[in-house]
Amino acid sequence: MSRINKKNRAATSGSGSGNEYPDLLTKPLVITIAVICLGCLQFGYHIAELNAPQQVMSCSEFSNKINNEGIPFSDTWLGRHNFTQCIPLDNSQIGTVTSMFTIGGLFGSYFASSISKSYGRKKTAFIANIINAIGSYILFASNSYTSLIIGRLIVGLGSGIFIVNAPLFISEVTPLSLKGLMGSMNQVSINLGIILTQFCALFFANAYQWRWILFVAFIVSICNMVLLVYIRESPKWLVQNHDLTNAELSLFSLRLRSDIVKDELSEIQKDLNNEQLIDGYDTLEANSSNMTNSSPSLWEYVTSSTFKKPRNAITMILMGQQFCGINSIIFYGVKVISNLTPNWALQINFAISILNVIMTVVSSFVIDKKGRKPLLLISTSILSISAFLISVSITQDIVSLLVISLFVYIAAFAFGLGPIPFLIISELSSPNDSVIAQSYGTICNWLATFVVAYCFPVLHDLLGGYVYTIFGVFGTVFTFYILKRVPETRGKSSYTQVWSDY
Repeated sequence: MSRINKKNRAATSGSGSGNEYPDLLTKPLVITIAVICLGCLQFGYHIAELNAPQQVMSCSEFSNKINNEGIPFSDTWLGRHNFTQCIPLDNSQIGTVTSMFTIGGLFGSYFASSISKSYGRKKTAFIANIINAIGSYILFASNSYTSLIIGRLIVGLGSGIFIVNAPLFISEVTPLSLKGLMGSMNQVSINLGIILTQFCALFFANAYQWRWILFVAFIVSICNMVLLVYIRESPKWLVQNHDLTNAELSLFSLRLRSDIVKDELSEIQKDLNNEQLIDGYDTLEANSSNMTNSSPSLWEYVTSSTFKKPRNAITMILMGQQFCGINSIIFYGVKVISNLTPNWALQINFAISILNVIMTVVSSFVIDKKGRKPLLLISTSILSISAFLISVSITQDIVSLLVISLFVYIAAFAFGLGPIPFLIISELSSPNDSVIAQSYGTICNWLATFVVAYCFPVLHDLLGGYVYTIFGVFGTVFTFYILKRVPETRGKSSYTQVWSDY
């Protein structure tokens, strides 16, 4: 009987149920996943934190200098403590401040793996929280354009570490049968962070209180640091670092069953031994065959024709995800909506964020049943049509069409183009280059996010609603590229099978 079957038998014995691992969804596991996911939530929060308040923050929108109680800003707590009411910014500067998050995120993601490997998943989460807390407080206290840039760069750095470390941490504390469910919590938490930002904006996105939206992120970072004290380190990382005693304690605190712990600990050790054997084999093969079987460097991956097909597909999918314009809504949705319906912009944007979460959850149940390529095609085609309709609604001042088109646009993205790109990278790659392909895809995605974040406010100022025509055209081209150049990966067990018809 295989090790997996033995684990299933141990987990299901005496349960009287045919369900696999019926009692492994323990309270400690749920709490641990929730604490880890606060890092992903912070990533989502910082993505969208400037969306709602950017008009008042940049001195672009002031009806008057007196709040509802008739108190001048200088007499409020913020005013008395030398905080300015706003920071004068033009559209180019708004784009720069917003996009600095992606530059920090790019560097954070790049160094996250080595930090996590050296210090462990838990300490890495601590480090990311400290970075985010510092950046969040700088943003809250900013009175200048320069300090906003510094704050956004720092929170991008911390969030970039989170987006790499958190999925790894989740995977290593979760039993095999729950990896799909718990793994999806990463994307759900990002969207919950976006929702939290928009919820705070309902109360604080005004000329007097916008800074408190930024301060909430500081509070979340501090809370996450405190809660991290009460969870244990990844058992796999502990085994890798020869700390079997704490690895066993960590597993028992998560599973609450000694029989499961012994079996799973043995499985981790065997998997790690196999990885070491494979690494050793690859090294020998590399020495004897001019590195034919060794993992490529990033430069080799980018320049070698060997990786041309998967590299081109990964480039198009990961950049295409952003060039379809999704972050024009995440970063600047309130501004876009307020041009047509200023009184309801915050509420509509909040509803859009809720829909994003709902459709992300729905897609997690469909991806493995329907396949990657069909969902990508459905997602990009509907999203492209919606982008054209958004363009028409803005240029023709049709509020109802704008609202409907935005909802369809977000739903289409969350259904396929949101969750699939990072999932499909490893499936398009051979085992030998999947790690570097993941790094390459992440870099492509961050760079494309930077372009959209920086250019959109300037293009929106120049072109108005026609900027969404650009997104619609790109989405259409992207759809045809997926149709012709991207293979289906569901049910394919090897790299050769995936690319056999391409």
